[in-house]
Amino acid sequence: MNLLQELKYRNVFRVAAAYAVVGWLLAQVADLVVDAFNLPEAFLQMVIIFLVLGFPVALFFAWVFELTPEGVKKAKDLPENMPKDPRSGRFLNRLTMGLLIIAVIWLGWDKLQGPADEPATAVQPQVADKSIAVLPFADFSPDGEQGWFADGLTDEILNALARTSDLRVASRTSSFQYRNTEGDLPRIANELGVAHILEGSVRRAGDKLRVTAQLIRAADDTHLWSETFDGTTEDSIAIQEQIALKIAQAMETAMDPEELRRMLSAGTSSVEAWELYVRADAASYGNIRPMTEMVDLLERAVAIDPSFVDAHLALAQLWVSHLNPAQNLKYEQAISRDEARSRFYEAITNALEFARSEASRAEYDALRARFDIRLTDYLAAVHRFADARPESYTARAELMSAYILVGDYAAARRVGAEAKRLAMAADDPTGAVFQHLHRVDLAAAMEMAEAAVAKPNVNSNTLYQAHRVFLYAGEIARAARLARLFAARGTNPSSLAMVEIRQACAEGRVDDAEAIYANLDATGPGGLADNQWLFLQTLGRTEEANEAVRYLDEDDGLYALSGFLHYTHFDPRPFPNLMARLEAQGIERPPATKIPFACKR
Repeated sequence: MNLLQELKYRNVFRVAAAYAVVGWLLAQVADLVVDAFNLPEAFLQMVIIFLVLGFPVALFFAWVFELTPEGVKKAKDLPENMPKDPRSGRFLNRLTMGLLIIAVIWLGWDKLQGPADEPATAVQPQVADKSIAVLPFADFSPDGEQGWFADGLTDEILNALARTSDLRVASRTSSFQYRNTEGDLPRIANELGVAHILEGSVRRAGDKLRVTAQLIRAADDTHLWSETFDGTTEDSIAIQEQIALKIAQAMETAMDPEELRRMLSAGTSSVEAWELYVRADAASYGNIRPMTEMVDLLERAVAIDPSFVDAHLALAQLWVSHLNPAQNLKYEQAISRDEARSRFYEAITNALEFARSEASRAEYDALRARFDIRLTDYLAAVHRFADARPESYTARAELMSAYILVGDYAAARRVGAEAKRLAMAADDPTGAVFQHLHRVDLAAAMEMAEAAVAKPNVNSNTLYQAHRVFLYAGEIARAARLARLFAARGTNPSSLAMVEIRQACAEGRVDDAEAIYANLDATGPGGLADNQWLFLQTLGRTEEANEAVRYLDEDDGLYALSGFLHYTHFDPRPFPNLMARLEAQGIERPPATKIPFACKR
């Protein structure tokens, strides 16, 4: 008898088939256990390793042992001419067939449920030849303390290129995810959906400055242009202009030199004022400075150049944040609400006076109208701003948000679809759009959320927003994985508690959710006081939530209270002063919705 016949005779092939099916089913069960009990991924990996190692062992036992009417015996101990007991073969055949039926049923069920683990990979749009991502410039300064300057220079170049009509530029959020990332640039360009990459470095010592930049075509990893600029810090604005203009020329993109200078200077020709602005702006991205310090930097900047419009706007936005209890950024020194409001009006008035375009003027008008709770005027101003920026998905996202604010959900859904189209075409499915889209078009928001979390180096804000979208869609197990990723980022306590409470409520763990809420610091940065209404709403304690913010239903608190109108589950009727403002403007809100994953009581 040859080897092949011997293997068949001893049922080795039948054992191999049965083991393969059993192993596959056990791996699926292990995957479910990992999701259900939030076990580490290493558990599933160990199960798979154990199954792989067990395969040759199973084949060995099939070869060495034989099933007989008297039980299992060693094959070598049986008489050579002993007839084969057919029961072992029939048993293995039936076992394998039964397991295959179970596997087919499992696969069919899994297909109906949709992908349970990983988000679907977004379809990559065709890459436009005139497209670029500006990666964060590296800080090569001797003291290693000039990262803020490198980021500011990168931002100015990125913003100038983004305003070029025939050039598509990856957003700051997307490109800055690749800070300090070592990898081949063609891969990064492919992930960002662009044809070109600009990278560079800054070296600053005293007043000496060296900036190196290079433009790379991703298709063949070719350097189209590179140059080193040497000068002093007084040359920093001029260097930005040169870099942006030379990139435009290398990519054969239309850019008028005078328009370039107007866009690049951020509204000032003073390098000293610009550097103060950049220091404050860098702090706002990472919230690494106290608000008092940011205000001081910006006020020094406008003292040097009173027409510095971007600094005035940044001041106005800081005071809006301070006056809104839902925001974490607060002015640390004692200041009355009246004084804070006065400083906001001064800053926004100056921004309007020195606005450099009608689009900017509409943007500043919208900010002031929104602060005054003139919501119909706010909507009209946002419309003007969005009309002036027809290809900007962030402008469309703000318009969608404005429609939600006034309760026109049908219009919000229509504008949201356009915002989604523009964001997906730009391969930038970020939280700017699906932050609000899920409230009026959940299917569209899910498509964006899945594309966003499928990208590499997903930032914390995207994880936070996508987690909420997944819970709205009932994707509780997938949301749990995003919650674990978010927790690993070491974010602020309030945001982490919100994610954990949402997840616990969605999973029916009401006691766990209440315990997380009870342990929140009521006074610390990002603590309980800032988001108490939303915490209590998620916990299913609606009346308590309304009582917690009832003090805002006065003239000096109505701006903050009106911010809850962004939530379709906010009911303004218990707040008579806010209702009076809405009725005076002819605004009728639809009935409040329910949070689908809120704790059930």
